[in-house]
Amino acid sequence: MSILIVEDNPINAKILEINLQKNAYQTILAQNAKEALEQLISTPQIQLIISDIMMPEMDGLEFLEKIKEHSEWKNIPIIMCSSLADIETVKKAVNAGCKHYIIKPFKKEHLLAKVRETLEHKKPVLKDKSEIARTFASMIDGRIALLEKRIKGETEEGKSLGLLELLESAVYLGAERIRNLLEELTTKVGKAEEEMRDSEYPLLLRELKILRDALSSSTPNQVSTVKKEN
Repeated sequence: MSILIVEDNPINAKILEINLQKNAYQTILAQNAKEALEQLISTPQIQLIISDIMMPEMDGLEFLEKIKEHSEWKNIPIIMCSSLADIETVKKAVNAGCKHYIIKPFKKEHLLAKVRETLEHKKPVLKDKSEIARTFASMIDGRIALLEKRIKGETEEGKSLGLLELLESAVYLGAERIRNLLEELTTKVGKAEEEMRDSEYPLLLRELKILRDALSSSTPNQVSTVKKEN
Protein backbone atom coordinates (compact mmCIF):
# COMPACT_ATOMS: atom_id res chain seq x y z
CA MET A 1 0.00 0.00 0.00
CA SER A 2 1.52 3.33 -1.09
CA ILE A 3 0.54 6.96 -0.65
CA LEU A 4 1.35 9.34 -3.49
CA ILE A 5 2.40 12.81 -2.27
CA VAL A 6 2.01 15.52 -4.91
CA GLU A 7 3.80 18.63 -3.64
CA ASP A 8 6.13 21.11 -5.39
CA ASN A 9 7.47 22.59 -2.14
CA PRO A 10 10.30 20.24 -1.01
CA ILE A 11 9.92 21.21 2.67
CA ASN A 12 6.19 20.49 2.70
CA ALA A 13 6.79 17.25 0.81
CA LYS A 14 9.41 16.15 3.33
CA ILE A 15 7.12 16.94 6.28
CA LEU A 16 4.37 14.81 4.78
CA GLU A 17 6.79 12.02 3.93
CA ILE A 18 8.33 11.90 7.43
CA ASN A 19 4.98 11.92 9.23
CA LEU A 20 3.60 9.14 7.07
CA GLN A 21 6.71 6.94 7.08
CA LYS A 22 7.01 7.18 10.86
CA ASN A 23 3.56 5.60 10.98
CA ALA A 24 4.50 2.72 8.67
CA TYR A 25 3.04 4.10 5.44
CA GLN A 26 4.98 3.77 2.21
CA THR A 27 5.24 7.01 0.24
CA ILE A 28 5.97 8.07 -3.33
CA LEU A 29 6.85 11.68 -4.15
CA ALA A 30 5.86 13.70 -7.20
CA GLN A 31 6.87 17.36 -7.58
CA ASN A 32 3.95 18.25 -9.82
CA ALA A 33 0.78 16.86 -11.36
CA LYS A 34 2.55 15.63 -14.49
CA GLU A 35 4.97 13.52 -12.42
CA ALA A 36 2.04 12.28 -10.35
CA LEU A 37 0.22 11.03 -13.45
CA GLU A 38 3.39 9.21 -14.53
CA GLN A 39 3.64 7.60 -11.09
CA LEU A 40 0.03 6.43 -11.30
CA ILE A 41 0.77 4.74 -14.61
CA SER A 42 3.91 2.99 -13.34
CA THR A 43 2.79 2.24 -9.75
CA PRO A 44 -0.59 0.45 -9.64
CA GLN A 45 -0.41 -0.18 -5.87
CA ILE A 46 -1.09 3.49 -4.97
CA GLN A 47 -4.01 3.52 -2.53
CA LEU A 48 -4.21 7.22 -1.60
CA ILE A 49 -3.16 10.57 -3.05
CA ILE A 50 -2.31 13.64 -0.96
CA SER A 51 -2.03 16.68 -3.21
CA ASP A 52 -1.32 20.38 -2.94
CA ILE A 53 -3.47 22.80 -4.95
CA MET A 54 -1.05 25.57 -5.89
CA MET A 55 1.32 23.91 -8.38
CA PRO A 56 2.81 25.07 -11.70
CA GLU A 57 1.40 24.04 -15.10
CA MET A 58 -1.47 21.97 -13.68
CA ASP A 59 -2.92 22.92 -10.30
CA GLY A 60 -4.34 20.46 -7.79
CA LEU A 61 -7.95 20.99 -8.82
CA GLU A 62 -7.16 20.24 -12.46
CA PHE A 63 -5.18 17.20 -11.34
CA LEU A 64 -8.13 16.03 -9.25
CA GLU A 65 -10.47 16.32 -12.23
CA LYS A 66 -8.09 14.28 -14.42
CA ILE A 67 -7.94 11.55 -11.79
CA LYS A 68 -11.72 11.31 -11.61
CA GLU A 69 -12.00 11.15 -15.41
CA HIS A 70 -9.71 8.10 -15.59
CA SER A 71 -11.52 4.79 -15.06
CA GLU A 72 -8.51 3.07 -13.43
CA TRP A 73 -7.87 5.90 -10.95
CA LYS A 74 -11.25 7.44 -10.23
CA ASN A 75 -11.76 5.35 -7.08
CA ILE A 76 -8.42 6.29 -5.52
CA PRO A 77 -9.27 8.62 -2.59
CA ILE A 78 -7.64 12.05 -2.63
CA ILE A 79 -6.83 14.34 0.28
CA MET A 80 -6.16 17.95 -0.69
CA CYS A 81 -3.60 19.61 1.56
CA SER A 82 -3.32 23.35 0.90
CA SER A 83 -2.76 26.74 2.47
CA LEU A 84 -5.79 28.00 0.52
CA ALA A 85 -8.56 28.28 3.09
CA ASP A 86 -11.23 30.23 1.20
CA ILE A 87 -14.63 28.59 1.05
CA GLU A 88 -14.83 28.69 -2.75
CA THR A 89 -11.64 26.67 -3.21
CA VAL A 90 -12.77 24.13 -0.62
CA LYS A 91 -16.15 23.80 -2.36
CA LYS A 92 -14.50 23.27 -5.74
CA ALA A 93 -12.27 20.55 -4.31
CA VAL A 94 -15.15 18.77 -2.60
CA ASN A 95 -17.35 19.00 -5.69
CA ALA A 96 -14.50 17.61 -7.80
CA GLY A 97 -14.38 14.55 -5.54
CA CYS A 98 -11.69 15.01 -2.89
CA LYS A 99 -12.20 12.94 0.26
CA HIS A 100 -10.80 15.46 2.76
CA TYR A 101 -9.43 18.99 2.65
CA ILE A 102 -6.64 19.81 5.12
CA ILE A 103 -5.45 23.37 5.72
CA LYS A 104 -1.71 24.04 6.03
CA PRO A 105 0.02 24.21 8.39
CA PHE A 106 -1.57 21.03 9.70
CA LYS A 107 -1.16 19.08 12.91
CA LYS A 108 0.31 15.65 12.28
CA GLU A 109 -2.39 14.04 14.43
CA HIS A 110 -5.07 15.57 12.21
CA LEU A 111 -3.31 14.42 9.04
CA LEU A 112 -2.87 10.85 10.30
CA ALA A 113 -6.48 10.68 11.47
CA LYS A 114 -7.71 11.64 8.00
CA VAL A 115 -5.33 9.21 6.31
CA ARG A 116 -6.49 6.32 8.52
CA GLU A 117 -10.14 7.21 8.04
CA THR A 118 -9.69 7.40 4.28
CA LEU A 119 -7.83 4.09 4.03
CA GLU A 120 -10.15 2.22 6.39
CA HIS A 121 -12.24 0.77 3.57
CA LYS A 122 -9.08 -0.29 1.73
CA LYS A 123 -7.88 -2.63 4.46
CA PRO A 124 -8.46 -6.35 4.03
CA VAL A 125 -10.31 -7.92 6.96
CA LEU A 126 -8.68 -10.50 9.17
CA LYS A 127 -10.73 -13.27 7.58
CA ASP A 128 -8.86 -12.76 4.34
CA LYS A 129 -7.65 -16.22 3.25
CA SER A 130 -4.95 -14.91 0.95
CA GLU A 131 -1.23 -15.56 0.94
CA ILE A 132 -0.85 -12.21 2.74
CA ALA A 133 -2.85 -13.48 5.72
CA ARG A 134 -0.79 -16.67 5.89
CA THR A 135 2.45 -14.68 5.75
CA PHE A 136 1.19 -12.40 8.52
CA ALA A 137 0.36 -15.41 10.68
CA SER A 138 3.88 -16.75 10.18
CA MET A 139 5.33 -13.34 11.08
CA ILE A 140 3.28 -13.27 14.28
CA ASP A 141 4.56 -16.71 15.30
CA GLY A 142 8.12 -15.48 14.89
CA ARG A 143 7.50 -12.34 16.96
CA ILE A 144 5.82 -14.37 19.72
CA ALA A 145 8.88 -16.62 20.00
CA LEU A 146 11.21 -13.60 20.18
CA LEU A 147 9.05 -11.82 22.75
CA GLU A 148 8.90 -14.87 25.00
CA LYS A 149 12.70 -14.98 25.01
CA ARG A 150 12.98 -11.24 25.68
CA ILE A 151 10.58 -11.48 28.63
CA LYS A 152 12.73 -14.27 30.09
CA GLY A 153 15.78 -12.05 29.68
CA GLU A 154 17.15 -14.08 26.80
CA THR A 155 18.42 -12.20 23.74
CA GLU A 156 19.86 -13.38 20.44
CA GLU A 157 22.57 -11.29 18.83
CA GLY A 158 21.33 -9.63 15.66
CA LYS A 159 17.70 -10.59 16.35
CA SER A 160 15.35 -7.60 16.24
CA LEU A 161 11.68 -7.56 17.16
CA GLY A 162 11.02 -5.66 13.92
CA LEU A 163 8.29 -3.49 15.41
CA LEU A 164 8.03 -1.18 12.40
CA GLU A 165 7.67 -4.11 10.01
CA LEU A 166 4.99 -5.61 12.23
CA LEU A 167 3.23 -2.23 12.48
CA GLU A 168 3.14 -1.83 8.71
CA SER A 169 1.61 -5.29 8.34
CA ALA A 170 -0.96 -4.60 11.06
CA VAL A 171 -1.99 -1.38 9.30
CA TYR A 172 -2.42 -3.23 6.01
CA LEU A 173 -4.43 -6.09 7.51
CA GLY A 174 -6.61 -3.80 9.60
CA ALA A 175 -5.50 -5.23 12.97
CA GLU A 176 -6.48 -2.13 14.92
CA ARG A 177 -5.60 -3.18 18.48
CA ILE A 178 -2.14 -4.36 17.45
CA ARG A 179 -1.62 -1.26 15.36
CA ASN A 180 -2.51 1.10 18.23
CA LEU A 181 -0.24 -0.77 20.63
CA LEU A 182 2.68 -0.85 18.19
CA GLU A 183 2.32 2.86 17.40
CA GLU A 184 2.83 3.54 21.09
CA LEU A 185 5.69 1.06 21.44
CA THR A 186 7.65 2.46 18.50
CA THR A 187 7.90 5.77 20.35
CA LYS A 188 9.60 4.00 23.28
CA VAL A 189 12.42 2.30 21.40
CA GLY A 190 15.03 4.02 23.56
CA LYS A 191 13.37 2.96 26.81
CA ALA A 192 15.30 0.65 29.15
CA GLU A 193 15.03 -3.01 28.14
CA GLU A 194 14.09 -3.94 31.71
CA GLU A 195 11.08 -1.63 31.67
CA MET A 196 9.92 -2.92 28.28
CA ARG A 197 10.33 -6.51 29.51
CA ASP A 198 8.21 -5.92 32.60
CA SER A 199 5.31 -4.01 31.04
CA GLU A 200 5.19 -3.40 27.28
CA TYR A 201 6.45 -6.77 26.04
CA PRO A 202 3.94 -8.92 27.99
CA LEU A 203 1.07 -6.74 26.72
CA LEU A 204 2.25 -7.04 23.13
CA LEU A 205 2.73 -10.79 23.55
CA ARG A 206 -0.82 -11.21 24.79
CA GLU A 207 -2.29 -9.21 21.90
CA LEU A 208 -0.24 -11.13 19.33
CA LYS A 209 -1.46 -14.44 20.70
CA ILE A 210 -5.07 -13.22 20.50
CA LEU A 211 -4.53 -12.16 16.90
CA ARG A 212 -2.80 -15.44 16.06
CA ASP A 213 -5.79 -17.39 17.35
CA ALA A 214 -8.18 -15.13 15.42
CA LEU A 215 -6.29 -15.77 12.21
CA SER A 216 -6.14 -19.48 12.94
CA SER A 217 -9.87 -19.80 13.56
CA SER A 218 -10.81 -17.68 10.54
CA THR A 219 -8.60 -19.61 8.11
CA PRO A 220 -8.43 -23.13 9.60
CA ASN A 221 -7.50 -24.86 6.36
CA GLN A 222 -5.16 -22.26 4.96
CA VAL A 223 -3.10 -20.67 7.74
CA SER A 224 -0.96 -23.73 8.20
CA THR A 225 1.83 -21.89 9.99
CA VAL A 226 -0.33 -20.84 12.92
CA LYS A 227 -0.21 -23.12 15.95
CA LYS A 228 -2.85 -23.12 18.64
CA GLU A 229 -1.83 -22.54 22.25
CA ASN A 230 -1.76 -25.57 24.50
